Amino acid sequence: MRNSFFLAGLVLIFAHTLKAQDEGTIVKRDRIERDKSIYLALGPSFTLGKNIGDYSAGFSIEAGLTKRMNRIFSIGPSLSFVRFDYDPAVTEAGNKNTFIGGPFTDQTGTYYEGLYIELTGGDISLTSLAVNLKLNIVPIKDNTKFSFYAFAKPFVAYSTRSEVIGDGYYLRNYDDIENADDWITYDEFDWTAGNAYVKSEYNIDVSQDMKKESKVTGGIYIGPGVELFPTRPFSAFLQVAIGYTFPITYVSTEYYNKEGSENNLQTIIINGDIEKYPMLKKGFPSIGVQFGASYNF
Repeated sequence: MRNSFFLAGLVLIFAHTLKAQDEGTIVKRDRIERDKSIYLALGPSFTLGKNIGDYSAGFSIEAGLTKRMNRIFSIGPSLSFVRFDYDPAVTEAGNKNTFIGGPFTDQTGTYYEGLYIELTGGDISLTSLAVNLKLNIVPIKDNTKFSFYAFAKPFVAYSTRSEVIGDGYYLRNYDDIENADDWITYDEFDWTAGNAYVKSEYNIDVSQDMKKESKVTGGIYIGPGVELFPTRPFSAFLQVAIGYTFPITYVSTEYYNKEGSENNLQTIIINGDIEKYPMLKKGFPSIGVQFGASYNF
């Protein structure tokens, strides 16, 4: 995300320069008649990058107020809400919630062990208060029909993630590990934060990070956009928002299937990752496509 912050810095520098100008073409021209806007935008959002959680496409909605300081630069506050729901289908793809170990031998014969965890919960929502810094690529005129722009929105957010709950199954297989019918369930238990039974029976401290998380965080959105009829009473726009939220804790089963040790029960137990599964604390990048309308006055 280094490039994202670099771009945001450039936008801020340009914004400060343009606002401070007392002379020049931009300021000498007549002010735009409608220099204030109230807008509403919404659209789909997607996680961005590798190992960024087991989440389906989310959605965002944003409302804000902007004021044109001149024909290039606008500024104003905005309030947005973004939600991502945990998607079991993402976890099931590649069997990232199934771990197999062995072979082992007992008095019965040779067998393999299995651990299967069925997860629910983990939905994420972000309510953000941002400063919208908008820079038009070409100065706006009273007869402008469409305008391309770039924006940066540093924000403070209240992040919530629902509790993650799992049903755990300890299995054994004395025959063909590729045949689901050969797996026998030996034990069932709740895979929940600090479960005492899992600790006493298997000496595993299930992560406390599975509990509900609510915290104040921050980040930034940056991106390009295009606006139709920006100086008329009503205008429409389309923009792409690339976001980065400072570290939060979320479900990421892909993280625990590392190269060379995919789905290996012995490996995840020996390296201690089993006690963290399936949670990951890390920055949360996303990308959203927003369609919006503005009332200009």
